[in-house]
Amino acid sequence: MRIPSWAVPLARWLRDYRLLYFRTVRVYECNVSAVATRKPAIEIEVFEAKEEDIRRLAALVSSAPADWIGRQARGSTCLIARAGSTYHGYLWITRGMHRVREVDHIVNVSRDPSGAYIHNVFVMPESRRLGIFGALVEAAKGWAQARGLTRLYTSIARDNDTSERAHRAVGFRTVVGSITVFRVGRRQWKHLSRPRWGNGFDLLS
Repeated sequence: MRIPSWAVPLARWLRDYRLLYFRTVRVYECNVSAVATRKPAIEIEVFEAKEEDIRRLAALVSSAPADWIGRQARGSTCLIARAGSTYHGYLWITRGMHRVREVDHIVNVSRDPSGAYIHNVFVMPESRRLGIFGALVEAAKGWAQARGLTRLYTSIARDNDTSERAHRAVGFRTVVGSITVFRVGRRQWKHLSRPRWGNGFDLLS
């Protein structure tokens, strides 16, 4: 199919004025017994955050502490990677629902009695390439195993190659669904895809 010569400039104009939006997010699955990643290049501890840690870390990354406290109150747990008083990164994990803002859609992991969902993973810019991300995911696997869970899920934007490579390296290789949003002006279309070989749990509300 040949795209008309006027279509690309029009699409760019709509995008520049925030009148055009297109994004696909894929939901990946990982077995918690997947092969462990390499040990971090620095000595860190990964622990379940208390309110004091959440407030400090939220302020450090310019997020509203109240929003993070609210996230915790709704059932999400924050795992923090720290060395001494230096915060290197964090990860949130939940057994409930999480709204994927990029596609304005809810992933409901509570539909899988053996699963948990990780989201809002972040490694400080100065701490990247040190194995912090892998250490956080390994801690999330341990968190899940301690609760008798066998699967982790996460969502990755299809155009985020860096994030996809990092997640594949720690065991997230099976796609169990995807959400695509296409928006022009105030009109929006959404498409959900669920591979036939999925695990039988429909996580996409």
